[in-house]
Amino acid sequence: MAEKPFVTIISPVRNAERTIDTTIQYLLNVDYPRENMEIVFADGGSTDKTVEIIKKWQEKYPFIKLELVPDSKSPGHARNAALKVAQGEYILFTDGDCAPHKDWIEKMIEPFLKDPQIGMVGGEVYTLRTDANNDTENYCEQTGFLSIGNRVGMKNGGYYPPVKKDLPHEVNGSQTSPFFATANASVSKKAAMAIGNEFWHEPTGEDVDFNLRVSKAGFKLFFQPSAIVDHMHRATPQQFYKQLYGYGYGHPLLIREHSKKVLEIYIDYFGGISIPIPFPIPGIIYIGDWLLMHLLGLAFLITLVVSAFVGGIIANFTPLAVLFGLALFFTGKFFIPSFKVKPRAKLFTWMTIQYMSKWNFIKGGLDSQKKFNAINLEG
Repeated sequence: MAEKPFVTIISPVRNAERTIDTTIQYLLNVDYPRENMEIVFADGGSTDKTVEIIKKWQEKYPFIKLELVPDSKSPGHARNAALKVAQGEYILFTDGDCAPHKDWIEKMIEPFLKDPQIGMVGGEVYTLRTDANNDTENYCEQTGFLSIGNRVGMKNGGYYPPVKKDLPHEVNGSQTSPFFATANASVSKKAAMAIGNEFWHEPTGEDVDFNLRVSKAGFKLFFQPSAIVDHMHRATPQQFYKQLYGYGYGHPLLIREHSKKVLEIYIDYFGGISIPIPFPIPGIIYIGDWLLMHLLGLAFLITLVVSAFVGGIIANFTPLAVLFGLALFFTGKFFIPSFKVKPRAKLFTWMTIQYMSKWNFIKGGLDSQKKFNAINLEG
C-alpha cells in the first residue's frame, strides 16, 4: 500500500475558548496516521484561555503546533503565519469552532490523488449543536446555513465551473461565486505556491480571493460533499448578525479586485439573468426576494396614499391589488426557510433571525462601498 501523503491542518483562532477543546478532540479523532499529519493553530491575539488550552494539548501531542500572531489583522493574516511553516503536500483549512468528521482527511485528499490538475478541494459544512435550547444554532442547523451544496446547487459534488467573464456575481462571494469557505477547504502545496503561498492582506474576503487566484492560476476546484465538517455557530443572534455583516462587508472589495468595470444587474430568477452595463466603477445590483419584497411593498404604500387623494382607492383597486399580491408573494418566498424551522411556536423568532441576518449582510456590503470604490446591493 502506498504511503499516505503528509498533510497540514491549519486553523486560525482568536478567543475560541468556548469551542477550541471540542475542535481539538474532533481533530484528534480523525482517522489518519499521526506520523503523516501536523496541526498548526495560528493564534491572532487571544485574550482568553485559547492559547493555554492549545498548549496543554501540545504537551501530549507534539504534532500540534502553535504560531502566535499577536498583531493579526484578520484570519487570513494568521493563516499566512501557519502557511510559512506548513510541511504538508496538502494543506487543509478549518476553524477553531469546527468539528471534522472521522474520515475528513481521507475524503478531502481523495480528489487530489485522482486528478493532479485539482488545486483546491472543499467539503460540506453542517451544524454541531452545543446547546439544545440555543435559537441561533437551531436556526442555522435547520436552514443549512453555510451548506456548500445549498449555496451552489451541487448536492452531489463535482468540479466547480471556472470564472469565465469576471462579472461581479462570479467574484463577489455570493451564492453564485465558485469558492470554498476556509471552515472546510484544502489546497495542494503546488497550487498554494503558485499564488504566493499566502492569503491577501485585506481585512476580509480572503477565502474567496484565495479560491479565485488558484482558479486563475489554471487549477481546478472540486467540491467533495462527503468531506464533512460540523460548525459550532455563534452563541447569540447578535454575534450571528455581526458575522453576516462581515461577510457582506467584503463583497465590494472582491468586486474591486476581481471584476471587470461593469454595473451588473443580476436577476435571481429563471436560472439567473445577468445584464452587465459598462460603468466607470464595478458593481452589482442583485435583485432577489428581499429587494422585491421591499420595493413592491413600498410601491403599494405609495400608491395607496396617492389613491386616497387622487381618484380614490376603489378606482385604483386593480393596481393596488396587483402590488399587494406581488409584495405578499415575494415576502412569502423570502420567509419560506423560517416556516420550515421547528418548533413552529417560535416562528416569529426564526423570521426575526432570518430578516436581521439578511439585513446585516446587505448593510455590510452597503457600508463598505465608498471605502472600496465598488457598488454592491445584494437583495
